[in-house]
Amino acid sequence: MKLFYRAIAPLGIFTTWGGISTAILAEPAPILIVQNSAEDLFNSGLAKSEAGDIPGAIADYTAAIRINPNYAKAYNKRGIIHGRNLKDYRAAKADFDRAIEINPNYGDAYYNRAKVRYFLEDKAGAIADYQKAAELYQKEGKTEDYQDAMKHLQRLQK
Repeated sequence: MKLFYRAIAPLGIFTTWGGISTAILAEPAPILIVQNSAEDLFNSGLAKSEAGDIPGAIADYTAAIRINPNYAKAYNKRGIIHGRNLKDYRAAKADFDRAIEINPNYGDAYYNRAKVRYFLEDKAGAIADYQKAAELYQKEGKTEDYQDAMKHLQRLQK
């Protein structure tokens, strides 16, 4: 038992007759999160966005794009924030344009750009993007997304 005690005592854990109990260290060590990849930054951006930290999310998506300039998902998510949260539709459209340029088969980017085009009063562009999104969703078997895109498309075509 002495070997076990010596091994864990530096960690702030001590033994008792009934087993092991934890002891609170006087000063906890700081937690260091190393973000060294575009994916880490992307995931941090997602978490910050969900927590309502919009500037932090944009900063993380932008940093992810700096590391990987062809990260279509990061452009798409940043575009969503520009459009939905900041109402900066031109910046949002630029992000969706870049996501589509990187991946011409990215249905979500077409769908999101359609919404932005509608707000920018580009009805023909919105219709074209909803059509493309619906086509891609159908090919991918994303039935709910396909139906949603078709619903928006039909509303615009009236």
